[in-house]
Amino acid sequence: MTYAEIRRRGAKRRIRYLLLILLLMSIIIFAVVKIVTGIRQRQTIPTGTGDIPVIVDASAETGENTESTELLPVIETIPISEPIISESMAVTPTVPIHRRSSEGGTLHVKQPYLYLRVGHTKQIPLILSNNVTADQVEWSTNNPDMIDIEPDGTVTGLQKGSCNVYASYGEETLEIPVTVRELITIAGCTYVDGILVANKSYALPEDYDPGLLPVTKEAFDALSLAAKGQGLNIYEGSGYRDYAFQVKCYNSMVSGYSKAYADTWSARPGHSEHQTGYTIDCNSIDNEHFADTPEGKWLAANCYKYGFIIRYPKGKEKITGYNYESWHIRYVGREHAAIIHEQDLALEEYLDIDSVYRDGDPDASLDSDLPDGMETDTDTEE
Repeated sequence: MTYAEIRRRGAKRRIRYLLLILLLMSIIIFAVVKIVTGIRQRQTIPTGTGDIPVIVDASAETGENTESTELLPVIETIPISEPIISESMAVTPTVPIHRRSSEGGTLHVKQPYLYLRVGHTKQIPLILSNNVTADQVEWSTNNPDMIDIEPDGTVTGLQKGSCNVYASYGEETLEIPVTVRELITIAGCTYVDGILVANKSYALPEDYDPGLLPVTKEAFDALSLAAKGQGLNIYEGSGYRDYAFQVKCYNSMVSGYSKAYADTWSARPGHSEHQTGYTIDCNSIDNEHFADTPEGKWLAANCYKYGFIIRYPKGKEKITGYNYESWHIRYVGREHAAIIHEQDLALEEYLDIDSVYRDGDPDASLDSDLPDGMETDTDTEE
C-alpha cells in the first residue's frame, strides 16, 4: 500500500468520525430542546389567588411566644408562577353572577353581594314590588356564627369568612352572598384579608421601603407585552416612590397650588400607594386625556386580566378621596381584580374601609359625601 493510499484512508476515517460526532451533538441538542419545551408547557398561568401577601403566624411555625415586640408575624409574598405573554393567554377567573331579583319579581337588590368587616354593620337595601312592605320580608343566614342579621336586614360581621343572607317573602327567596373581612396591623402596616392598604385613613411606616415588588413588575411586563401585541404602547411612567420622595411630591403640589387641591391629587407622605410597591402610573401622568387614548381605553378594559385595577376610578372620588386617575393602576392579584372590575367597585368598597385624613382638616375630609352603606372607620383597632 502506497503512502498516498494510507493518507486517503486516514482522511476518510477522520471524516466518518466527524460526521458521527455531529450526529450525536444534533441528537443531544434536540433532546434538550424537547425537555425545556415540555417544562414550559407544564408551567401554569398565574391565577391571582396566591400572589398577594400572606400573613404567617411566627408562633405557629416556631412554637415560641410572639407577645414580645421583637417577634412579629412574618409576611411572605408568593410570586405568580410565570408571566402571561399575550392577551389571548390571559385566562381570567370566573366571577359568579348572582340574581338581583327573586323568581317572582317581588324582591330586588341593587348590589347582589355584601362586603363588610368584622365589627361593622350594614343594611341590605331591598326594593319591593307588588305592594309588599318591609315588615313582610323575613331575613335569615346560613351561618349565624359569622354574621348577625336583624329583622330589617341589618347585617353585623362577627368573624372572617363567607356566607349567605336570605330575604324571603312567601315562596320567593333572594340570596345575597356576604363576605366578612378582617383588618389587622403588622409592623405598622394595615392589611385587610392580606391586601396591603395605603390611603388617607391608613398610612405606611416611614421606613417601609420594599421597592417595586417583583410580582408587580412581572404582571406589568405581561400587560405591556399584551398591549404591544395590539399596537399600543403602555409603559411605566412612575413606579415605586419611597417616603422621602413623596414628601417632595406632596410639598411641591402644595406650594404650586394649595393644600386642598393637593389632597385631591397627591397623597401625603406615608399615605401614598406608590410606597406599597404594588402601584404604577402608566405613561404620562400629565396627560389628563389619557383615558380617551387607545392605550387608556385598553388599560381600563383589560388591566384586571393581569391582576391590576384602576385604583381611583371615575365616579368614586368621594369614596377613594382622590380625583379620577385613568393611568394609576394597583396590583391586587387576578382573582380580586376580576371581581372588582366586574362589580365596578373601588378598593375601599371591596375591603369596607374609608379614606379620610384624621386631622380634622375640612379640605381633606370627603366623609360627609360617602354614599349609603359606607362607614367612617372610627374604631381604634388599627
